[in-house]
Amino acid sequence: MLFTNELFRNISAGAKVLYGILLDRMNPSRKNGWLDDDGRVYIIFTLDEVMSSIGCADQKAAKLLSELDGKSGLIERKR
Repeated sequence: MLFTNELFRNISAGAKVLYGILLDRMNPSRKNGWLDDDGRVYIIFTLDEVMSSIGCADQKAAKLLSELDGKSGLIERKR
């Protein structure tokens, strides 16, 4: 759907790959009961982990996270 739906046309392929990695991390979080106050599953995935998982520098990792957070609303970041 990320690659075929018109809603996600303006998201880079790198951001889509990162989103897939983040989705993969949700299953263990769900099993561990990591839910926020609204009952949504959350994961802890640092900028360093993003950089390591896709092999990029910090600026690129931050840009990809911004695409997923701001541009598409696929994720919500918290500090």
